[in-house]
Amino acid sequence: MMETLYIIGTIIVGFGVVFKLLIDLGHKIEDGLVELDEKLALAIRSVVEKIPGLGESEPINPIQMAIGQLIANMSQQTQQPQMKVIQRDEKGLFTSEDS
Repeated sequence: MMETLYIIGTIIVGFGVVFKLLIDLGHKIEDGLVELDEKLALAIRSVVEKIPGLGESEPINPIQMAIGQLIANMSQQTQQPQMKVIQRDEKGLFTSEDS
């Protein structure tokens, strides 16, 4: 009976140790991911700053925005052609506009 209690106690302690180790491992992985994210952000920022024209951001010019909207509206109007009805004669054939 005592041996069974020792075995059960050892198993419970073993599970506790494994559980604690898994929690510690999870914290280490989480800390490593945060550190990796910070290093990656710094690396991306330094690369972007080194590329000419990419790291600089200036506000959008309102005149350029208005011209862009005007061009977009003009292109939408040309994509919707007018429907033209072609007349038919008594036989059901299409008639030309000349006659």
